[in-house]
Amino acid sequence: MTANQQNKRLIVIAGPTAVGKTELTIRLAQYFETEIISCDSRQLYKELKIGVARPSDKELKAAKHHFIASHSIHEEYNAGKYARDVNELLQKLFTQHDVVIMTGGTGLYIKAATEGLDLLPTKNEKLREQLNYILETEGLAALQSVAKSIDLVDTELDFDNPVRLMRAIEIKQGESNPTEAVQVPEYETTYLYLDRDRDELYSRINKRVDTMLAMGLEDEARTVHDYKDLNALHTVGYKEMFSYFDGEWTYEHTVEKIKQHTRNYAKRQLTWFRNQGNYTMVKASFADVLAKIQED
Repeated sequence: MTANQQNKRLIVIAGPTAVGKTELTIRLAQYFETEIISCDSRQLYKELKIGVARPSDKELKAAKHHFIASHSIHEEYNAGKYARDVNELLQKLFTQHDVVIMTGGTGLYIKAATEGLDLLPTKNEKLREQLNYILETEGLAALQSVAKSIDLVDTELDFDNPVRLMRAIEIKQGESNPTEAVQVPEYETTYLYLDRDRDELYSRINKRVDTMLAMGLEDEARTVHDYKDLNALHTVGYKEMFSYFDGEWTYEHTVEKIKQHTRNYAKRQLTWFRNQGNYTMVKASFADVLAKIQED
């Protein structure tokens, strides 16, 4: 970024699925008269709408969004490419706005865009926990992206074996100082993550799944069933539906599993944001978030 962008500010509003990020960040974007960068590794696929809770057309018109339905499931896309694209976009947005909002629940993408993937912790216990999270939530391709970002090159390493790949990343990280390659961005970043009472959050998740089903999640999943092996479709809501289509589960069991796996995913998201060290938890209310932003 250029020198005249040094006083710009990126506000990250992260948090688990169904916590209420969309409505809140639209209000923030309107308040600051700015634009929103989505950081959801599934909402960026144009073929996925209902099952990823993509913002409605009305919501998209209420504030300008980026990285919503911008790519195809058939494109290879990862955290490294997202980081490159976001930083190119920020250079443009910061010539027009003093504040830009980034929102989503994909912690790896946020980290890549604002800090770089080489800032994974070197302590093995924490590193392994985060690598497992990346594998569970984003798939093997995301883990391979991390390996490439730290220049992990080993012709004898099986990059399709997640256990060996994680171990190789741990060894590589232990050999180097990850702070040496960091380019400090010339804008301020405020990291907030939203949370709610656990019972309230889980209730919202269950209701959201019911709404998705009523909106036609099953039909949407059928349109992409033929491509179920793509990394983009290793996604809660779709992969359970694929098991139903393939005769492995009953419909009732499928619905319960979607709800259960979504709750599990939300719990992992919260664990990620708590463990990053640079996030502040705030209640999912516009007044509380705005007060915290104005504090900083």
